[in-house]
Amino acid sequence: MLILRRRGDDPRKAAYWAWCPAVPVEAVNNAHIDVLGAFLAVAGLGLVAARAVRCRAAGGLLFGAAIATKLMPAIVLPGALSGVRRVRDAAVVILPAALFTALAYLPYLLLSHGSVFGFLGGYVEEEGYDDPASGSRYSLLRLVLPDAWAFPVLLVVLAGVCVHVMRRGDPRRPWSGALLVTGWAFALLTPGYSWYALLLIALVALDGRWEWLGIGLAGAAVYVLGPTFGYGSALSNIAYGAAVVLVISVTLLRRRTRLSTSGDRGLPAGAPFTPGADGPPLRREWRGPR
Repeated sequence: MLILRRRGDDPRKAAYWAWCPAVPVEAVNNAHIDVLGAFLAVAGLGLVAARAVRCRAAGGLLFGAAIATKLMPAIVLPGALSGVRRVRDAAVVILPAALFTALAYLPYLLLSHGSVFGFLGGYVEEEGYDDPASGSRYSLLRLVLPDAWAFPVLLVVLAGVCVHVMRRGDPRRPWSGALLVTGWAFALLTPGYSWYALLLIALVALDGRWEWLGIGLAGAAVYVLGPTFGYGSALSNIAYGAAVVLVISVTLLRRRTRLSTSGDRGLPAGAPFTPGADGPPLRREWRGPR
């Protein structure tokens, strides 16, 4: 609500988050800690959008807290660096995030040594992220690529999305870039758990591009329908394939609408509107020679 109010938007839009059925189900009924990571990530994005150095550094600390809560919120960092051109501006965000995460893990590292990451390695193996051929991960990529290529191609595509966001993203709306990276990461990883969508839903509530909710719904469909129809690639392909089609279709429709609106003003597609450019020239008062 504070972020919405600060940017001059209606703070009642925060209800988009509260009204999404996944939030009470996953954050309350199932008590997943992902909701805390989403809260800290959103708060960090709000501070980074303020552009002041102190605010950006404070946002970095909140990103570190989000990552220490659950590693997944690290995926919003490229969005937090939207439009950043100088290394020092990026360091203002990244260094506090890395420092907070390291200090949070330090006591566990000293006490547990090699087991500091707990079941993370077992989870990666159990879910098939290390061996694409063993499960339904990377299922959309595996439709068109050999299994062994899925993970390298995923890294290349996500790297491209991250670079695009950092170079072309709007620093006043870092959550837009974070949504783009998070949405495509989920679409290509095809996770089978519905609570992962809590972070995605929070970013949608800030940005307003509702079509990305289809990616979260796909994860819920795989999780709920898996016991009945099996957890193979077929169900994942249908659910995530439909979600990706929705995202691409609505994105193209929005772009077409925007271009046609520019055309109605008598301008070339994509050209900025300048008063007087599409009608009679504006009169200028004569004030004598300069």
